[in-house]
Amino acid sequence: MIGDDRRTPPRNRDDSQSLADSRLSRALLPGAIRLGLHPNLVTLAGLGFGLCAGAAFTRWADPRFATLGFGLLLCWLVMDGLDGQLARATGKSSDIGRLLDGLADYAAFVATYLALVLTHPRPLLATGLAAAAGVAHALQAQFYEGERATYVRRLRGQFEAVVRPETGGPFERFYNRAEALLANRTRPFDQALAATPPEQRQAMLQQWQPRAAETLRLMSPLSADGRVIVIWLALLIGEPICYWLWEIAGLSLLALAANARLRQAESTRTDVAVRD
Repeated sequence: MIGDDRRTPPRNRDDSQSLADSRLSRALLPGAIRLGLHPNLVTLAGLGFGLCAGAAFTRWADPRFATLGFGLLLCWLVMDGLDGQLARATGKSSDIGRLLDGLADYAAFVATYLALVLTHPRPLLATGLAAAAGVAHALQAQFYEGERATYVRRLRGQFEAVVRPETGGPFERFYNRAEALLANRTRPFDQALAATPPEQRQAMLQQWQPRAAETLRLMSPLSADGRVIVIWLALLIGEPICYWLWEIAGLSLLALAANARLRQAESTRTDVAVRD
């Protein structure tokens, strides 16, 4: 997933399971450990699959190449799950790895967008829509991954946002600030949990968790998996613009609705804590 936090342990993960966390990536993990593969090497392999998908999509009008590109993106998703699992299993987590993972994720979609724009019969319209969709994608993905990370850390008993070291220069600082603005932040609900006695805190979490988990499951179209499937379907019907419109309008509305639902759940529980 985009900017996957490789320091997140495999337990207490959110309930919105994706292909990146599928049985296939987990099945590949023991072999990767035996071979002594470095997580960053797996990330680069995933990047290779993403770039090859972009090459296949230059002939998207042919359903065979559209399907080939789809298959290559699925391989990228599996690598995207495996690199984080491998980093956690081998203790090779790093902030540089997190940044590289995020860059590889964006590169896979950029390659796809470029291939579709450059081969579209209406290049000016395609360029404008792809650019707008790209901005929407970046914002939505940061929000989605941040909310998943927030869910995990709260179940682990951590009620402060993860502090990101600025190890990657200007780009790393921009990436971390965008993440903090959209989701990786300490909210009033976190402050209420931290200030509440343990027994009451547990009751608050037990009331909040089911709705948060359900909302995260409903947010699955915001995942890379959901986007890849819609790209493939749009190509099969012969119009990439359908995907960009879905990303600009449909997924933005989904993100706004999910944010409102999550904040409502937190606000309700915070009010309960204050009255008690």
